[in-house]
Amino acid sequence: MLLLDLDGFKDVNDTLGHPIGDDLLTQVAHRLRALCEPGLTLARLGGDEFALLLPATSAQVAVELAHTIVERLRAPYRLGEHEIYLTTSVGVLAETEISTPAEALRDADLALYAAKAAGKNQITLFTPELRSARLEHSRLIAGLRQALAREELAVRYQPVVELDSGRIVAVETLLRWQPGDSRPIPPDVFIPLAEESGLIVPIGTWVLERACADAARWHARHGLSVTVNISGRQLRDPGFAETVLAALERHRLPARALVLEITESMLLATTPAETERVIGVLQGLRAHGVRIALDDFGTGYSSLAYLRILPVDIVKIDRSFTTAPSAADHAQARAFTKAIVELSASLRLGTIVEGVETREQAVVLHQVGCTLAQGYLFSPPATARQIDNLLETTPWENVA
Repeated sequence: MLLLDLDGFKDVNDTLGHPIGDDLLTQVAHRLRALCEPGLTLARLGGDEFALLLPATSAQVAVELAHTIVERLRAPYRLGEHEIYLTTSVGVLAETEISTPAEALRDADLALYAAKAAGKNQITLFTPELRSARLEHSRLIAGLRQALAREELAVRYQPVVELDSGRIVAVETLLRWQPGDSRPIPPDVFIPLAEESGLIVPIGTWVLERACADAARWHARHGLSVTVNISGRQLRDPGFAETVLAALERHRLPARALVLEITESMLLATTPAETERVIGVLQGLRAHGVRIALDDFGTGYSSLAYLRILPVDIVKIDRSFTTAPSAADHAQARAFTKAIVELSASLRLGTIVEGVETREQAVVLHQVGCTLAQGYLFSPPATARQIDNLLETTPWENVA
């Protein structure tokens, strides 16, 4: 069985309208039918998803047909004045033990899901490992739904240090998950699951509340600001801006003491209309005094363009610029870092370098004009109580 899904079909409906989308599906169906030999069964399961049943066929033949389908469906479609290009993801189910049609569709769908997760325009053959991975995926999401109620989530803070004085000027909020019956789940595992399931909205609100509560006393005593990472799902939530402003008011934290951190990749994943709306939300929050930081700067394809259009106050330089593997790479990274710092200064943007682990790195960064940095040289992510202690001891005199 082949299970096919048209990549980006929703964009066709959203931009050109459903009648064009319906005509496109008709042309896709004609191309698929032309590839079907006698004895094969073609079905449209719904939306832009098709299934092709190949009785008594080997995995090799099924995969070869899948490649042919991907090639044929990639050719442009002429619909009136529009020329449309599509790619296709395919899940292949072959030579596996199944007992019901429902199980066959489930396993083929798992292969299709894996093909899309691999970057779309891909073909993936089902293996039992995909089923195990999906079960684990479902288990983690189910656990994440209960994590807040079970008090399994916690926030940690990593200091941002002024290189000249060693003084802590800000902290970045980091989320941790420790299920009661297992080892900690890494953020790069559970954060994407939270975004996919929509749980990032209530979890993100909880993190924001906790961070504002802790930061209120740090700001009052030491003038610290707090950074909170924000996902695209949160920014697209209609009530996000009101949630932020309400948290600031509830904890009496000045808006200037809150920095919302976004990533370039988050914006690349949205449509132009969504990007425009997100920028409007950020501009509205900035008008109240909230600052915006662009994380992982220098790793994407459009960083300079986003600096021009985004309402950004702070650029966070990615850790890859501080951990170059060789002397030649180190020299190049230093040059890039200096260029980013100078560009940011010309645009009146602050800069923070991430991932600083050695004093030597701090010295080099100071020499190229960096004033603020964070990383394990200063502190690993710490509890609020540990931050209280660090603020009283000021342990990093003359860091650079």
